[in-house]
Amino acid sequence: MFKPTIDDVRQVLKEIEGIERPDADNEGDPLNSPSVYNYLSDENQGKVDRAEEVLKDYVRNPEGGPNNRAITELNKSGFTAHFNQDQDDPYRYVGSVSTRDWKVDVSDPSSGEDD
Repeated sequence: MFKPTIDDVRQVLKEIEGIERPDADNEGDPLNSPSVYNYLSDENQGKVDRAEEVLKDYVRNPEGGPNNRAITELNKSGFTAHFNQDQDDPYRYVGSVSTRDWKVDVSDPSSGEDD
């Protein structure tokens, strides 16, 4: 299994940095949220998919919890990163990685209780 390095992370974050925010009511929304992602070109959606995959792998340890060393490295590299246990669901982790212009949500999917 491929474990991304900080250089891999820098590369994918550099690639998404040039993506322009679509005209819609999405100010402050993560790049990979439906309110932004659905309005991007196929090419930019591919960049976002790759960034999300690399970032999710990078911030997690082998057990799926926070990789504190990686998160610290991101923060020391000029990005803003956090990844912690959800306060309402102990089996879910939530977080994001931010650049100057964009935030990428790296949270686990919500359990959605639609019963």
